[in-house]
Amino acid sequence: MKLLDLIVKEYIAIVETLAENKTIENNRIIVEREEFKAMLEQYAYATFTAKTKAYKALGFIIHDNNNYTMPYKDTALKKTVRKVIINYSTYLEVKNLYETNLTL
Repeated sequence: MKLLDLIVKEYIAIVETLAENKTIENNRIIVEREEFKAMLEQYAYATFTAKTKAYKALGFIIHDNNNYTMPYKDTALKKTVRKVIINYSTYLEVKNLYETNLTL
């Protein structure tokens, strides 16, 4: 199995799990850093750093420079905090492409 297959399968599984428990707002799922890290560390086929690097490069998460998080205005806390922002529209496209079988 290719590393890209593992990363895509894991990403799809993570987003599906999060979508059951989290609100999808503006095609984004907002996740605490610790929760995201725990989900990525569940399967040790690659390090957390390697996985976040791939997620950033593939557009799976919305991030700022040199980080895997973004500042997010938390209305409950009434302050800006760093959170992981999952790109839900990317998930929909990746899942569609991954699950589409072609006959040539």
